[in-house]
Amino acid sequence: MSRPAARARVDHQHAAQQAREMPGQWVLAGTYGSRASAADAALHVRTGRDLAAYRPAGSFEARPELTQDGADLWVRYVDPAAVTAHDFAASLASGLTEDFAAFSRRLDAATPDTTRRPS
Repeated sequence: MSRPAARARVDHQHAAQQAREMPGQWVLAGTYGSRASAADAALHVRTGRDLAAYRPAGSFEARPELTQDGADLWVRYVDPAAVTAHDFAASLASGLTEDFAAFSRRLDAATPDTTRRPS
């Protein structure tokens, strides 16, 4: 006799609500029977497709983690405006991002036959 297929034990509404209440913290949405199904659900979480609880698209991150019982799906809410501002500020502070003037100088140096007018 074959074993019945494992059904996902997931409550997306509750997970999304918890994640919104704790921005930046990972919340367990539930357990899927396989990594493939958890990975597919993670895509839906990130895009908001077919899972209205995670809209607007891009406001949640998701990651599947393999366990003995299948694959856990973890989600976290990320305020898109705060993340963009924080990431940009952190990039500037770490030197990974340059300002426009520095970018222009580097571009001019790399392409000596530029048609750009000098500033």
